[in-house]
Amino acid sequence: MSAAAHILDTRGIEELNLRAIAEKAGIGIASMYHYFDNKEDILLSLGVMGFEDLRRDILGTLADDNSLSPIGASAAVFFRFAETRSELFSLMFNQRLLARHEALRDAENRTFLAHEAVVYSDERIPALHRQGAAYALWALARGMAAIMSSQPDGKLPPELTERLMSGAGYLISHPD
Repeated sequence: MSAAAHILDTRGIEELNLRAIAEKAGIGIASMYHYFDNKEDILLSLGVMGFEDLRRDILGTLADDNSLSPIGASAAVFFRFAETRSELFSLMFNQRLLARHEALRDAENRTFLAHEAVVYSDERIPALHRQGAAYALWALARGMAAIMSSQPDGKLPPELTERLMSGAGYLISHPD
């Protein structure tokens, strides 16, 4: 998996194939079929692994004592992941893979539950609205990250980043 993740990060999804992974891992291509049936199995495993990494990072914000609000710290983790691991991020939220694989949907749901725990810990959101806010913020973050990952370099122009973050911050800070 580390060889596949390295190829995905450095060369992109188009260059990710069983032969390249076997070469990078230093094993024979026939050995690859012992672990994976096809490229989609590798993509699925990478996506699940990516969600677990993101979930762990989001949960880490609950223990951090920083100057950002809980939601702000979690959002920073989410967008940093989307920016620094854009190929993996795009793969994790690939609509075709999500529709075809319950394991990937389950991994996203576990990550969402970590995000939901962060929202519940943020006292700016009234208790009655925390669950709805968690879903709305997740959808907003997914949409913002999709815009990011659609950029050629996986990064938003700074002025667009500022507008999106400012708008999201306003929505969180002014629930009325």
